[in-house]
Amino acid sequence: MDIVFIRHGEKEKGEEDLGLSKNGIIQAKSLAKRLSKEKFDEIYTSNLNRAKETAKFVSDEIGLKPIVEESLNEFESNLLKINEESWDDKSRLHYNNLRKFLSSLTNRADEDKRILIVAHGITNRLILAIMLELELKNLIRFRLLETGISEIYWMSKFGNWRLKYWNDVSHQPKELVEGEKKY
Repeated sequence: MDIVFIRHGEKEKGEEDLGLSKNGIIQAKSLAKRLSKEKFDEIYTSNLNRAKETAKFVSDEIGLKPIVEESLNEFESNLLKINEESWDDKSRLHYNNLRKFLSSLTNRADEDKRILIVAHGITNRLILAIMLELELKNLIRFRLLETGISEIYWMSKFGNWRLKYWNDVSHQPKELVEGEKKY
């Protein structure tokens, strides 16, 4: 099994569950064009608008209907800075639900499938940590840009997940990748 996970496109400014900005729509369309050449068996998305909109652009290109998976919703960024024992109950439950979802994928990792996940920056870092058994405190070092594509694959011989690549944004116009806050 291969799991490709993507961060949503740039969102509108604000704190609510907002959709994609104009740049985010351009990013999502570029992402969809890039992924149109690839085959996927399943697509999962967070329940938040920016992820669902990004997934819709991709699903229209690849011909798969996204499955909403709430455990893929965004986590608070401060979780990467504090010890797990200090997390509130809501964050701990959310994290445990994410682990259960990922465990369900690992349980069928020997299947010849390619799974696509559209989620969020912190969520995707947590996926990386859970699947590769990394310490959460080191995740802050793994920057993930809007529509950055990452991929892991199951190594049957060793019974574990391996990182294939991280944060590929080669499909994006240069002006949407470079800038003072991008890298």
